[in-house]
Amino acid sequence: MTAAAHPELRAGQTYRTRDLARWGRNPARLARRLVREGRLREVTHGLYYTPVPSKFGPAPVADEVLLRAFLDGEPFLISGPPRWNALGLGATAMFASTLVYNTRRTGDFTLAGRTFVLRRVYFPEAPTPEWFVVDLLKHHDMAGVALSELRTNLVATLRFGRWDVERLREMAATYGTKTIAALIEECIAEADRT
Repeated sequence: MTAAAHPELRAGQTYRTRDLARWGRNPARLARRLVREGRLREVTHGLYYTPVPSKFGPAPVADEVLLRAFLDGEPFLISGPPRWNALGLGATAMFASTLVYNTRRTGDFTLAGRTFVLRRVYFPEAPTPEWFVVDLLKHHDMAGVALSELRTNLVATLRFGRWDVERLREMAATYGTKTIAALIEECIAEADRT
């Protein structure tokens, strides 16, 4: 039995066609065969993953694993409703796609049947909750919440000491717009008055 007949694929891993060359002379043909056998699933042209066994049948790999492979290891950050809703500022949106900031690509991509909205933008290496507040304020229309509602809720949470005020200012100055930075200053001032 040759190595190409039964390559040792690890569950939950991604593979590019070139990675399969170690198991055969024609990695593209090997990839097609492994897809037919159900041992690999295609993410996009030339990129595959091995399903993760579960009691409900083969499960896809995590978004982070797919994105790391698709972006060739370039930095990325998943944002959007799951992060924004957790801030407790009134956002309750749900997307059918995942918002991903990265340093490489912009566009809508379908990977392994899931839709990702990639935006090539500047983002912190280790985002803080205060950064996600700025991100939500910048994208309030995507979150389906009025800026006035976010403002009211931000003032209320500032009064309770929920945010690091200096870090919030820093995130607004570094990653926000002048309008967002001014709004945050207004919220901080209002929270301090009462």
